[in-house]
Amino acid sequence: MARIAADARNFIILIALVILLAAGTTYSVFVFLGLPMGGDLEQGPSGPARESSLGPMFDAGTFTVNLSAGGVPAARYVRTGIVLDLDSQATLELVQERDPQVRDRIIAVLRQQTPESISGSEGLEQLKQTLKDAIDQVLPEGSVDDVFFVELVVQ
Repeated sequence: MARIAADARNFIILIALVILLAAGTTYSVFVFLGLPMGGDLEQGPSGPARESSLGPMFDAGTFTVNLSAGGVPAARYVRTGIVLDLDSQATLELVQERDPQVRDRIIAVLRQQTPESISGSEGLEQLKQTLKDAIDQVLPEGSVDDVFFVELVVQ
């Protein structure tokens, strides 16, 4: 009987250690990545979250493009999937009609990038803004509200 009680106590201690280890790991990941803990999860390190209402989405597709190497020959490329958040259904129809022009603008902007220019969150935000501006130039009316990278690999 005493042996069963000792085994149960050891089992409870083992479970408590696993829970404590999981909590410590979670805390370490949040601290290491600089993520907010508790409070308003909608607000990230860059300020309040954007308005939660999204417009119509357009899947621009997956792009594999050579990156600029600053005049030096290099075999660096980016592979990315891009989804556009548009301001209205009418803009979605325009983008669908002008799909080849939109894809051309995306490729042109991506080819101008270097691995250094798209590293880090500031580089990606700048790339998003550049893509929005380039695509808006093709549209006679309406605009791109946001650009989402659903896949991003730089090699």
